[in-house]
Amino acid sequence: TKPLPPNDYPRGPLLIFWGSQTGTAEGFGNELMREARQRGWNAKSVDLEEVSGEDLESEAAPVVLLMATHGEGEPTDNAVEFYKWANDKERDEERPFGGLRYAVFALGNTQYEHFCYMGRWAHRRLAELGATPVCDLGEGDDDDDILNDFELWMEGLWPALSGEGGGKEDGAGAAVNGEGE
Repeated sequence: TKPLPPNDYPRGPLLIFWGSQTGTAEGFGNELMREARQRGWNAKSVDLEEVSGEDLESEAAPVVLLMATHGEGEPTDNAVEFYKWANDKERDEERPFGGLRYAVFALGNTQYEHFCYMGRWAHRRLAELGATPVCDLGEGDDDDDILNDFELWMEGLWPALSGEGGGKEDGAGAAVNGEGE
């Protein structure tokens, strides 16, 4: 899909970052970007490895994180540096994300003990660092129907991003079960 000219994106920028091991989160990021553009967002889907925590400190655009859990609760290879940066004790004093608005979808598989750990961690940690969630954490189970889980979560994401409710208040996108990519 060819991007529209900037004036065709009345809702402004939207950044989608993904931590992916097998490509599922990356695929969801690209799907989310296409749908966001159709809805008037100038969305970009970016490998989490390509952004530093410092890059997000002054980010005015809403940020969506699609976070897969790898192995027994570890970050995916492309999320390791962000995970280390965000967990550094210095961040607790800095609270660097005071102006950041975010949403997180966790990819997991209920066959694993640490189901959706990275997404749950990101949702909690960003709030601890001063960011504001725009909607509830979404969780997808790769052992069941992760695509359906993702699509249900997106239904609550759009009104929440647009300030039309639908996120935290009414429980849209409530947690489903799973540990995946």
